[in-house]
Amino acid sequence: MKLRNSFMLVLLTAAALTTTAEDPARAAAQRAFDAHAGKAWEPARYFAFTFAVEREGKLAASFDHRLDRYTGEYRVSGKDKDGNDFVIRMNVNTREGKAWVAGKPVEELKPWLERGYGRFINDVYWLLMPTKLLDDGTHLEYAGVQEEGGRSYDVVKLTFDNVGLTPGDIYWPWIDRESGSVDRWDMLLEGMKRDDPKRVFRFSEWKTIGGIRFSTVRTSDDGKTRILLQNIDVQREVPASALD
Repeated sequence: MKLRNSFMLVLLTAAALTTTAEDPARAAAQRAFDAHAGKAWEPARYFAFTFAVEREGKLAASFDHRLDRYTGEYRVSGKDKDGNDFVIRMNVNTREGKAWVAGKPVEELKPWLERGYGRFINDVYWLLMPTKLLDDGTHLEYAGVQEEGGRSYDVVKLTFDNVGLTPGDIYWPWIDRESGSVDRWDMLLEGMKRDDPKRVFRFSEWKTIGGIRFSTVRTSDDGKTRILLQNIDVQREVPASALD
């Protein structure tokens, strides 16, 4: 699952947030935005977090992210497939930047900047998905009401224009009809057959940071995979040296 190009790191416009009573999909998406961010979104400039993947109880991958949402300046670090530490600093709007592996500057930058942009696209979308349903380039279709765990949910089908790295992805966020909380995310990823079983992740372990509400654990339906969103920080200004 990938973050859309429509995440342009600027404030959501009033037009993008307009909903009507005649459009239940947009109304549900607006309710999700309000529940997870609302007025806290506009001043939230700096985001930092760790995106980790756990498979069958073992850590499979972990990446540290720092983002200036206003300018697109971005830093991601982690380990490559050979176990070497890497750091990528770039601007996600211009896709220009620098990279270091094992403490040494990388000469052939293109594959590393592509890797950095891919991590930005994927991992930041995981972090902020409930706030991204009304982005430009998204198409919402109301998929009805579902009941689970004693709660009632509006299910919205989310498809995309030819944007992002995997525009063929299809998502179904489950939005609590009372609270607006996105508690479940069903998906058919690009490359999957349309009659394949959907992948399902359930959201848990909620925290409110900088006025924005985050699920810090997303667990697959079979229990084998967990997406962990750790060390989350949200600030109105970029801390000194945060993106160095």
